[in-house]
Amino acid sequence: MPEYLAPGVYVEEIEIGAKPIEGVSTSVAGFLGQTERGPLGARLVTGFEQFTRLYGGHIAESYLAYAVDGFFRNGGQRCYIGRIVGSDVKSSLVLKSSEAAVIEVRAKEDGSPGDEIEVKVESATQLEPPGLFKLTVKKGSKKETFDNLSATDSNEIDRVNKESELVSLKQMGSGTPSTIGFTKLSGGSIEVASSLILKKTGTTVIEVKALGPGSWGNRIAVSVAEASLRGPDSFKLMVAYGKDAAPTEVDGKLVGASVEEIYDNLSANPGSSDYYIKRVNGVSNLVVLEQKSPGTPEIAKGFTSLSGGEDGSPIQLPEYKGTLSDPDKRSGLAAFEAIDEISIVCIPDENEVEGLTAEVVNHCEKMKDRFAILQSAQSAGTVGNLWPPEGSNSKYAAFYYPWIKVFDPLSNTNKLVPPGGHIAGVYARSDQERGVHKAPANEVLRGVSELQVNVSKEDQMTLNPRGVNCIRVFPGRGIRIWGARTTSSDPLWKYINVRRLFNFIEESIDEGTQWVVFEPNNERLWARVRQTINQFLTGVWRDGALMGLNQDEAFFVRCDRTTMTQDDIDNGRLIILIGIAPVKPAEFVIFRIAQVARGSEIAE
Repeated sequence: MPEYLAPGVYVEEIEIGAKPIEGVSTSVAGFLGQTERGPLGARLVTGFEQFTRLYGGHIAESYLAYAVDGFFRNGGQRCYIGRIVGSDVKSSLVLKSSEAAVIEVRAKEDGSPGDEIEVKVESATQLEPPGLFKLTVKKGSKKETFDNLSATDSNEIDRVNKESELVSLKQMGSGTPSTIGFTKLSGGSIEVASSLILKKTGTTVIEVKALGPGSWGNRIAVSVAEASLRGPDSFKLMVAYGKDAAPTEVDGKLVGASVEEIYDNLSANPGSSDYYIKRVNGVSNLVVLEQKSPGTPEIAKGFTSLSGGEDGSPIQLPEYKGTLSDPDKRSGLAAFEAIDEISIVCIPDENEVEGLTAEVVNHCEKMKDRFAILQSAQSAGTVGNLWPPEGSNSKYAAFYYPWIKVFDPLSNTNKLVPPGGHIAGVYARSDQERGVHKAPANEVLRGVSELQVNVSKEDQMTLNPRGVNCIRVFPGRGIRIWGARTTSSDPLWKYINVRRLFNFIEESIDEGTQWVVFEPNNERLWARVRQTINQFLTGVWRDGALMGLNQDEAFFVRCDRTTMTQDDIDNGRLIILIGIAPVKPAEFVIFRIAQVARGSEIAE
């Protein structure tokens, strides 16, 4: 209770009545499968172009790209992609080193003529002690050579300064300068002597790692160049990827790159808004950077390929199941468990791995807020022997037949693919245009040229009672989904839209009533809960999702002493009983027509 200690006027805000419940999305799909490249985990994708930028295009090893393309073609707007890789997969990486100044070479006289002096660094003639080098200085026809120098020996530095007529040396750091061919001094003016900084390859400052594991990362090449603004700690990073091989530089031009990324004016300063970690990570579709030590990476000509990536062993059921042991490395279905938005699950390659179909169904049964789209095998056999697969009897799954033909950009011909991705897109389209209560059937499949098998009405009379939803060709009406049944043997959950409507209502109420937890469990709270849910279900009924001419026929909400005992209240339980009357699809439309003498005399 607030305290009122001084006389005066107090204005306070309180909450009374219902709180609104916002309906959750029912059209976000989750797809699992192999991709050309890309990260692990689950990533949100909002268009097929974004999918290709992050994961690459179509590949012969998987139907995933065809499914995602079909999803967006048929009205899907958002989906999560889970890339699947072998258990012992390895990542590709390259380490970029910095340069450290070792010796400053300066002309002995001021003025621009010092810019004509050239310096060359080579390996010393004497091998011991290690770290010796040979310095050659020339200007025109005059040439000086100093062999077996040591950058850490001040006597050697003094020797050059005494003997050379062209240059003087100044020690700037320890180590041996890197080998270079003849390089001119620069920067000479009336008051300043020309100079050149001899550098050595220093510590590793950046680890460049492929965004996801696998041999695809070996086809990434990176290069570090001078930044356009040329700040003291700035540089330019160029990243290129080749679909068949790592890009290379030929005559100053990059060859073989299908994807290029350029990040200019990057900073090595962690406090800068252009710090390379901030600018690249989370933006690049190819690499992720990690700082290994402070400093600016070495400027180097040409591109260096990443290496060490391996695809690992063939993908099996455990890879699709994923693991929950490390939250940062979740993959497969385990990664989908952490994403509450997903309401549709499809694995285009489900028939390639034994037991995967049952695992998808188990996932949806466990989560209870999503629905599985299952697909027949390509070699499904005759209609008489076709049934939903073992382990798929569930109110959270639907089974579709046959496969569909779509355009294949790899071969420029039509290709047979499983229909799940296209059907998931129809689910999303139907949800957006009509609502989740509308059965996703009698809907055209877009982007499909023909079917693997033309299913007749007689064929469907055999398949429909088994829970096999057929895709059929109707002359003049296109290729349509012609089935709306789940794989469940329970007649209460026969239809897809009924199950998905309950998913929608249950998840919406779950998310919209979190405020109730730990509130005082009394009549005032019960009234607010009843009012909250009544308002939400009234909106659902008005949208046409529930049966009944009025609210009393469509649903009821009870939360009072009839739904809870004193023991429930004493143990912190608030129990609400909700009943709803969902609409069912008109699966069999029957017109009964009779011949009569006069229509006005017909009596029922």
